[in-house]
Amino acid sequence: MTERGRAWLMGLGLVLLMPVVALGLSLVSPAFGKTVSWTSASGLLAAVLMALIVLLVSRVRGLTRVLGVEIGVRVHRRLGVAAAGFTLAHVVASMLHSPKGLGMLNPFLVGPPIQAGIAATALMVLGVVVLPRRAVRRYGQIARVHAVLGVLVVLLVGVHVWLFGHLAENPLVGVLGALLGAVVLVVLLQRWVVRPALGTGAYVVTAVRPESPSTSTLVLAPTASALDPPPEPGQFVWLRLRRTPVAEEHPFTIAASTRSGLVELTIRDQGPFSGGLHDLEPGRRVWLDGPHGAFVPPEVAERADGGLVLIAGGVGVTPIMSILRAHAAAADPRAHTLLLAESEGEALFATEILALSHRLDLSVLRTGGRRVDPEMLSSVLPDGVPESHQYFVCGPPPLVGATLHGLGRLGVPARAITTERFG
Repeated sequence: MTERGRAWLMGLGLVLLMPVVALGLSLVSPAFGKTVSWTSASGLLAAVLMALIVLLVSRVRGLTRVLGVEIGVRVHRRLGVAAAGFTLAHVVASMLHSPKGLGMLNPFLVGPPIQAGIAATALMVLGVVVLPRRAVRRYGQIARVHAVLGVLVVLLVGVHVWLFGHLAENPLVGVLGALLGAVVLVVLLQRWVVRPALGTGAYVVTAVRPESPSTSTLVLAPTASALDPPPEPGQFVWLRLRRTPVAEEHPFTIAASTRSGLVELTIRDQGPFSGGLHDLEPGRRVWLDGPHGAFVPPEVAERADGGLVLIAGGVGVTPIMSILRAHAAAADPRAHTLLLAESEGEALFATEILALSHRLDLSVLRTGGRRVDPEMLSSVLPDGVPESHQYFVCGPPPLVGATLHGLGRLGVPARAITTERFG
C-alpha cells in the first residue's frame, strides 16, 4: 500500500475513534460534565459512519485508488449496516432514558432536535431497506436517489447534533465534528457543483471501432484538459452522455490512454445504457469522471522479481489490455501469463495480443468456451506458485468466483490476488 493509502486509512480510523474518545473525556473530566453520554455516543458514531459513507461514494480519487471497486463496495455495505445498527441502538437508548418513551418517535410530541433525528432515521430506513430491493433492474435511477438520500441524511444528522448544543461543548465533538462536516461539504461541492460547472471531463467521440459482433471500442478525445491525474493501467472511468451530474452514468474500464489524453473504452453492446453506445456519432460530446480504481499492477521497481498472471472473462479483458499495452510500451521485463475465458469463436483483440506477445514475455491461453477450473489454471500458473507473482482477475462474478476457488486450491495466497467483478 502506498504512503497516501496509509494516510487515508489512518485518518479514517482516527475519525471513527472520535465518539469513543469524546465519551471517555466526558466521563473522566469534570470540566465537560458528561457532555457525551453512552446514548449520544452511539448516535455520534452512527453520524460519523454516515459521513464516511458519503465520502466513500463521492469518488474521492485518493480513496478509490486505495480501495478499488470491490473493497469499496464491501466497505460501503458494512459501514451502512454498522451505521444502521448504531442508529437503532441510539434510538432505543433514547426512548429508554426519556419519560416520553415511544412518544419520542412522534414528531408532533418532540422539539426540533429530535424531529431532525426522526427525519434522518426515516430516510435511512428508506435508503437501506426499501431502495436496494428495487436496485437490480433500475440501477441508474436508484443509485442517484440513494445518493440524494445519503446527503439529506447527513445534513439532517448535522442539524440534529447541532441543535443539541451541549454536545459541541466537548472539544472532540465540537472541533473534530466541525472539521469532518467541512470536509464532507467540500467533497460534496466538488463532486456535484464545481466539476460540473467547470465542465471537467468533457470528451468528444472520435471513432467507434467494432471488436466483435457484440463488442465495440469508443475512442474519445478531450475537448480541453485531459483526465488528471493520467490514468494508470487497469483503472476505469464513469461515462455519462449529458453534462448534468445527475444524468445516468456507468463505469467502464480504460482499454488504452495516451499522453495527449486520448481514451479508449471497450464496451459490450448490451443493456439499456451500454447497448446504445455503439451508435454514437463522431463529434458527440460525452463526460468522463476519473480515473478510479486499484486494479493496477505494482511497478517493476517494486516487484522486479515477480511475474504477472492475468485472467479475464469477456470484456474483463479491457483492463488487461490496458496493462499489456502499457507494459509493452515500457519494455517491462517481467513474465506475463494471460488466460482468456471466452465463448467459443470469440477472440477479442486476437491480432493485437499476438503482436504484444512479441514485445513482452507473454504466454496466452484461450479457453474456447471451456469452464475455468483448477486443472486449467494449473496449466498456466508458474511452477511452484512463486510468492513473488501477482494475480489479476477481471470478469463477471461466476468467473471471478470460480477462479478464486481454483487459485485457492492450488495454493495461491489471497494477498497476491487482485479482483474486479462486473455485471
